Amino acid sequence: MVTIGERLVLLRQLMQRHKIDFYLIPATDAHNNEYLPECWQRRTWVSGFTGSAGEALVSHHNAYLWTDGRYTLQAERELDSKWYTLMQQSLFTSETDEWLLANLAGKTLGVDPRVIGIARAAKLEKIMDDVGGHLLIIDENLIDECKLQLSEIIKLPVSKAFIQEEKYSGESVNSKLTWLRAVLSRYNTNYIALNVLDEIAWLFNLRGADIAYNPLLICYAIIGVDDACIYVDKTKLPPLVTNILIENEIRLEDYENFGNALANLKGCIWLDDRMSSFWMHQKINSASEIRLERSPIVLKKAQKNEVEIEGAKKAHIKDAVAVINFFHWLSNNWANGVDELTNVEKIEAFRKEQEKFIGSSFATISGFAANSAVIHYHAMPETNRVVDNSNIYLLDSGGQYREGTTDITRTVHLGTPTAEQKHHYTLVLKGHLALGRAKFSAGTCGEHLDALARTPLWNECLNYRHGTGHGVGSFLCVHEGPQSISQPGTGVALAPGMIVSNEPGLYLKNKYGIRIENLCVVTEVKSEDGRPFEFGPFYQFETLTLVPYCRALIDTSMLSEEEITQIKDYYKLIKIKTRHLLDESVRKWLDNELHIF
Repeated sequence: MVTIGERLVLLRQLMQRHKIDFYLIPATDAHNNEYLPECWQRRTWVSGFTGSAGEALVSHHNAYLWTDGRYTLQAERELDSKWYTLMQQSLFTSETDEWLLANLAGKTLGVDPRVIGIARAAKLEKIMDDVGGHLLIIDENLIDECKLQLSEIIKLPVSKAFIQEEKYSGESVNSKLTWLRAVLSRYNTNYIALNVLDEIAWLFNLRGADIAYNPLLICYAIIGVDDACIYVDKTKLPPLVTNILIENEIRLEDYENFGNALANLKGCIWLDDRMSSFWMHQKINSASEIRLERSPIVLKKAQKNEVEIEGAKKAHIKDAVAVINFFHWLSNNWANGVDELTNVEKIEAFRKEQEKFIGSSFATISGFAANSAVIHYHAMPETNRVVDNSNIYLLDSGGQYREGTTDITRTVHLGTPTAEQKHHYTLVLKGHLALGRAKFSAGTCGEHLDALARTPLWNECLNYRHGTGHGVGSFLCVHEGPQSISQPGTGVALAPGMIVSNEPGLYLKNKYGIRIENLCVVTEVKSEDGRPFEFGPFYQFETLTLVPYCRALIDTSMLSEEEITQIKDYYKLIKIKTRHLLDESVRKWLDNELHIF
């Protein structure tokens, strides 16, 4: 086993050969994936840190890793301080860039253009210019070069593609292409080049299994006003998929041909400055015009159509049955010595019983006691703890169903919680309820609503270091933009059809963590008389998740009448939607959990 120290030695030798002082290793890949294929997990390979957010910077004598508050405790556990210095990154500012400004005067910074976006590359170039340094774009990735020296196999995953039928997607490929071409024509643009996999999957109603937890296929695409082409390993395409794509007049080319195709485009080419790689920007012929703007697919994909919304509701009913069955099982079996890893397997087993379940939508977070305070905790044999009735247990999990994607967090106590635990849980619940019942005018962004969920905690000088809500795809990525509910500004207005999470939390280091998460869909508020409101449309959240909160942890004396009514209405919906799908013993357990007031 090659150690982190030995890997850094190899990297520094390559840095010396390229005459660079620092090498930047972001967490992402050429497609901006959240979950990376093993062959592209370069930052993890060189640092040992497995969190999905954060980047490493290596010099000839030191190595640094920046990550935000969601992953700080995890990074402290995973990084070897002998080799790496952990640097704090906030959700509001870029401490990495500030550090570069302060420390890279006259230096050369190297980076692979495939793993940084166009906007980030421009910012890095400005930083290096400001400090009298130089940004060196290195086409070969130095981490990959290190792996080759160690004879490590670098091979992309090969999964079979399949079609997301119109009965699930709600819109044909031809209809989506017609819409996209109309957008291109409106902006006098000849082509749009795509590297983000969920955009390509949505546009072509195409799914795969190349990326863990996300039903995606590694590929590129170029869509013009008159043609469309997918660049992909064609061995992944069964004849049925190939025929359907060809019937829709979509050309198929090898994955490796994408760069040359970009170079041969003429006219105006649309690139997403946030998500397209700097490598794509470099490849485009200098005689062509480049339109740098967010891809129009991003917002269109986020606003689910009626078929996708109905699919999400069906998926959440099935998911609720699985999660309720799990907590019924846990309440009856914890005394037998079940542990965090057992629970990860068990919740997936219950989901597998549901029709059209494809797999988990992310790596399940199963944390007991102090482990639950690690926001994105990942149970491993060396950290695995037995779950008993002495402390809090947090389970954050989700499923991919053909009809939709789910994500739910429930925090429970299997015994008698302390007064402090009940108090903290109820504070989080109050924020969760406040956001869930919000009504807001058209044009409201997620950052305008974030404080609703935090206020009960803020009143006691408490907080949490993550966003309150993220977008969710339709049998796509569990984390989807452009919308979010968080303190940093997005400038993206919440609109009908968007699915978002509602997940405030509280994490006390070495004690316990609490998070309560439901998924909701944005819907329009209808007036009683059917007439439009004087001040324009108003929106609200319709809750999709159908699992009760933890009865033992709720301090009912802290709840208002409005909050009590809100919970009662929610529990009525849970009964109507799920009770008839449960076995008799589970129904009895559920009835007891629902009987709070």
